[in-house]
Amino acid sequence: MGAIRSVAQSLDPAGEAVEEQNQTIETLATLAESKAEFFELSIRTSLQDAGGPGDLTVPIESVLDSVTETHAYSSKSADAIGTAVTKSLKAFCSGSQDEILGGVGSLISDGLATFLGDSSASDTTMKRYYILTEGYSIIRIDLCAWQYNVEAKGIQSIVEKVGAFVAVKSAVDMSKVKLNTFLNVYARQLASMPVDNGTVEAAIADAKRIHHEFLTTETTV
Repeated sequence: MGAIRSVAQSLDPAGEAVEEQNQTIETLATLAESKAEFFELSIRTSLQDAGGPGDLTVPIESVLDSVTETHAYSSKSADAIGTAVTKSLKAFCSGSQDEILGGVGSLISDGLATFLGDSSASDTTMKRYYILTEGYSIIRIDLCAWQYNVEAKGIQSIVEKVGAFVAVKSAVDMSKVKLNTFLNVYARQLASMPVDNGTVEAAIADAKRIHHEFLTTETTV
């Protein structure tokens, strides 16, 4: 897994088609960057509309962090996406419980691994959002990913797919989210994670406590 333009370093400089291969790699890199820019705009727009008329997703009050990456993948390196995504999440959500953070990381990375392993379509996009607790706050992670199966035979031996990945971390606007709504989203997500029932119950209890602390603070201010 690596930056798309770095693939050119693996080409045979004495090869007859090296110039054409370099142009193909440059085109793929530009396409991935355009997709990433589109994802950044798409997530920004969806966050602005969240919780408004016609959009029932969980609303936010501010964007806290973001990451944008483009990569080239081979069949051997595609499995490494899980480790890379979990590492990015840990940088995003350092205040989260390890079990829940690991669960969210696995949920996202497993989804991405399945997505990246799908060879049935040449051009595919994935869009998801996740809710978790961080310290005394509740945050939302928005994710957009894109992959393209490379068909240019001159570089297929080096790179099989290129992709773009954008993730945005936001603070949930709890003044607009009732406990029942939040718990429905959160519990459903927890249930799909590779964590045990005790961890799920503890996470839900923490979420209720955070929600209560938020309401108490709002009332006393």
